Amino acid sequence: MVAAPQFGTFALVGLKSGRIYNVDAYFSDVADGLANFDGGAGASATSPTSFTCPEAVLLQDVSIVTGMTDTTKVQVLRNNQPTGDFLRFTQHLTTSPARSPVRIGFQAGTELRCIQKA
Repeated sequence: MVAAPQFGTFALVGLKSGRIYNVDAYFSDVADGLANFDGGAGASATSPTSFTCPEAVLLQDVSIVTGMTDTTKVQVLRNNQPTGDFLRFTQHLTTSPARSPVRIGFQAGTELRCIQKA
């Protein structure tokens, strides 16, 4: 199969400020590849592979465009350590009106990363 890169959005909420951080992501659809996060110019294959949380946040939602062929989920990392959470693309499609809530916490300064898995 040929990889089918796609885009997505991570929605985080600041625990003190209540601010919503909508962070765009790029998924290369390559097993064991890191997702790329918007570093200020949109998410792409050359974007940073992590998002640094500006305050303590709660990851509430992840929405991913459908169509990937080589990967089916992402493993969430907190400062390069697995959180134990896997987010399956089928449960987090942008077209789904009932995406599963995520609710993973990150402290200020923590790097959020995701590894794409087959």
